Amino acid sequence: MRAPTFGNAVLETLIAFRQVLTALLGWVVGYPLTRLVPRDPHLILVIARPGFSDNSKYFYLYATEQLAGLGRVVLLTRDFSIWCRVVEAGGEAVAHPSWKSLYLLLRCGAVATDVSSWFDYGAYPLTSGAIRIQMWHGAPLKHIELALFERRLTQLPAWMGPLLRIQKAVIGRFPRYDLVVATSSGFIRDAFARSFRAREFDATGYPRNDILYGWPPAGSLARRLAGINLDHKTLRQVTEARQSGSTVCLYVPTFRKDMSCSVAEALDLGRLSSFAGRHRLLMVLKLHPFLHGMHSLLKYPHLIEYEAQADVYPLMPLTDILITDYSSIFFDFLLLDRPIVFFKHDLEEYLEHDRAMYFDFETMTPGVKCRTQDELEQALLSILSNQGDDNEAEIRERIRTYTHDWCDGQSAQRLIAACSRSRSGADGG
Repeated sequence: MRAPTFGNAVLETLIAFRQVLTALLGWVVGYPLTRLVPRDPHLILVIARPGFSDNSKYFYLYATEQLAGLGRVVLLTRDFSIWCRVVEAGGEAVAHPSWKSLYLLLRCGAVATDVSSWFDYGAYPLTSGAIRIQMWHGAPLKHIELALFERRLTQLPAWMGPLLRIQKAVIGRFPRYDLVVATSSGFIRDAFARSFRAREFDATGYPRNDILYGWPPAGSLARRLAGINLDHKTLRQVTEARQSGSTVCLYVPTFRKDMSCSVAEALDLGRLSSFAGRHRLLMVLKLHPFLHGMHSLLKYPHLIEYEAQADVYPLMPLTDILITDYSSIFFDFLLLDRPIVFFKHDLEEYLEHDRAMYFDFETMTPGVKCRTQDELEQALLSILSNQGDDNEAEIRERIRTYTHDWCDGQSAQRLIAACSRSRSGADGG
């Protein structure tokens, strides 16, 4: 694994300084205004990460269509191209940060997000009195949020702990949410309750998984908006490959703290391409958004890359086999009940240097575990010959029962209902 660079450390320090500065400005100027400016209970803001994907995207799509005439749903985005495309498609979006976005934060009745950085640019003090909803961006296998923060504090000098806690409190890094949603009551009990402060947790399911069941319907505004931030070229290649009888394997490695690309380090890509060609496989690599632009597969005829920043969920129904290491995307893929292979070539190193896990890796991962390229290729051959899937199907069902309370494609609908209940509860309290 690569050591963190001096440049990265400087950049992180500058970002932390800017976050504190804008938060203090928000507390001094914005917070008093929240005591004076009335909130609009029918205005919902959705704060997304750069790009347009994950639960924030699909919650926005559903809310935009279902609340038409009943409320106003606005996407706040830092991505200018996404802002333009959403507006062109008929949605409402506002560039953030901007004077308009700051005003909307001051006026909104609810703010929904799936990232930890939503608080930035004074959003935390400006949303005092609004309903705060955290949808997160993955069912957790690895430590997240408070659990991750507390573990990392143990690795720092004792004097740094109080300072970091104060800094996080000022910027709103670990707020008390009104609602945190998950895919199952088991996840809430064993992971989310340790990682978030919340007035209420609800196992509504994740809006992004609704697309695995064919939502949104053709011809709808939501369908037009859903086409934004997709890798259309790769989706066409995958569709054509399936039509010609090829098997599609999606490889989704998670990122490492040092930003190294484990794919190139662990696999001989030329050999993998030859293997795929011999067995009518199309291997699709989807890197984590943090790692975009780090590798090129143009010289490998049977390996293609799905854009790292693009929304990967429309690709999943077209995927026959999922390969990952420690990415929690496999929890969502369980809804399709298809084979999963875990390439755990650096498990011990990952656990020591990157993330601890809430669960035992071996018992929580329903699929063949591989450490070498030979083992990976053998696992794929076993699945292709239908010899390696029967036993895993039972394990997938067991894990799916724990990780998903609902398997019906109506998660966004339940989330809207949960938001309404949370708002009523806050008003009543």
